[in-house]
Amino acid sequence: MNSVHHGTGCYVSFDTSLCDGCTRCVKGCPTKALRVRHGKVVHMQSACIGCGNCLRICHTGAVRAATTDLSHLKKSRISVALVTPILYAQFPGVLPRDILKGLKRLGFHHTVDMSYFFEMFQCATEEFVRENREVGKAPWPLISPVCPVVMRLIQTRFPSLIPHIHPIMRPVAIMAKQVTRILSKHYGVNEGFISMYYINPCPTKKGDDPKTPDQSFTNGGPYAMGICDIYTQLAKEVEHVRSLDDIPMTFSSYEFEQCTSGDGLLWGMVGGEIVASHIEKSLSVSGIDETVSMLEKIEMGLFRDIEYIELRACTEGCIGGALTAIDKYLAKSACQRMINLLGTGKRLNRDRINRLYEKEWFFSRRTEQGGLVSEGFAGHSFTIEEMRKIDGLVQLINGRDCAACGAPDCRTFAEDVIRGDASADDCLVLRARGLTVAQVTEYMNR
Repeated sequence: MNSVHHGTGCYVSFDTSLCDGCTRCVKGCPTKALRVRHGKVVHMQSACIGCGNCLRICHTGAVRAATTDLSHLKKSRISVALVTPILYAQFPGVLPRDILKGLKRLGFHHTVDMSYFFEMFQCATEEFVRENREVGKAPWPLISPVCPVVMRLIQTRFPSLIPHIHPIMRPVAIMAKQVTRILSKHYGVNEGFISMYYINPCPTKKGDDPKTPDQSFTNGGPYAMGICDIYTQLAKEVEHVRSLDDIPMTFSSYEFEQCTSGDGLLWGMVGGEIVASHIEKSLSVSGIDETVSMLEKIEMGLFRDIEYIELRACTEGCIGGALTAIDKYLAKSACQRMINLLGTGKRLNRDRINRLYEKEWFFSRRTEQGGLVSEGFAGHSFTIEEMRKIDGLVQLINGRDCAACGAPDCRTFAEDVIRGDASADDCLVLRARGLTVAQVTEYMNR
C-alpha cells in the first residue's frame, strides 16, 4: 500500500512511513486541517490552505509539496518559466539576467520576469483605490489578493471578509493570461501547446484553483515548481553562465522576458507592495498567526479607516516561503542590495494601463461571481443541537489542549467526536477520570 497520501488538488502530501505521530504539525496548522490517528497523520484536504507550516515544522521529512520536477519539461512543446523575484533573492550577488539564462540552460524556452506584471497590478490597484475613494463604494479595508494562502484562509475561515478582497487579478494570473496569449500568437499555436511553470516559493496547485477562481490559466498549467526543488541544478547552470569568458548576448523577444529594475524585488519582502503602490492609508502584516489576528480584527469592524492591507502568510513576506532555498534574512539582504544596484523605475506606459483598466481587463472573475464561494470551515456546518453537545463535551474535558488525542485542541476534538471522526475514548483526560464512551454520550445528551 502506498504510504504517500495525496489527492487531486492537494497542496502537500504525507509519507506516513516517515511520520512518527508527534502532533507538531497538528498544533501548527492554522486551519486545523491535520489530525493524528493511530499514530499517523491524517490530512483533511478541504481545510488545507497550502501555507506550508507543516513543511517547516515536520522534523522527519514526512511532508512534501505537491510540485512538478524538471523531467516534466521534456513533455512540453513550448515551456515557459514564470519567475517570481524571490528566485533572484536566492542567489546573493548574482544578477537576475544570469539566473534567467540559467533557467534557459535547464530547458525552458522562455523566462518571464514577474516584476513586469507586478507593475500592471500596481497601476490598476492605484486606479481602483482612487476611483472608490471618490465614490465610497469599496468595503474598506481592501485586502491584497497577492498571497494565495491568505485568499484560501479567508475563504475557509473568514468567508464574511470575501467582499473585502481586492477584485483586481493577482499578478501571476495577469502574467499567465498575457504571456499565453502573446506566445500562442507568436508561434501560431493553440494556447494548450504552451506549458507554464511557476517557479514558486510556497505550495500551490496546477491550473485553475476553485478556491481562487481569478486564475485565467490554460490546460498547459501553470505547473508548480518549488524553488528548493530546482535550486541545486539551477545553481550549477548559473555558475556556468558566470564562468564564461565571453560576454553572453541576451536575446529577448519581449520586454517581460528580462529584469531591468529592482521594483519587483520589493514585492518579495513584507511591505514591498505597499511601498510600490503609494497608497497612504495602508498597512502590511506578515506571518500566519499575525495574519489570522488581523483578519479577526477586520471581521470585528476595525481598521475601516485603512484603504488597503497587504497580508502575507509567511514571516518577512514571500522570501520566507516554505519552498525557498536559503535563509529568509539572507534573502532579504540580497533583495536590498540588488534593489540598490538596479535601482527602481517604471517600465510601463501608464496611459495604456489605464485604458485596459477602463475596459475592465484587470478584474477577476470574483467580480462577476459576486465574490468567492465559501466551502465552509473544514467542510462541515453544525446544527444548534450539535453545537450544544460540542460545548458540553469541551466543558466536560476541561483540558489544556494537549493534542494527545490527535486533534490540535479540545474544541476541535469535540467537533471531531460529533462529526463521527473520533471517539470520546481518544481523550486521555476522560480516560484518566474513568469515564466511558456511554457516560460521555449521556452527559452530552442531557
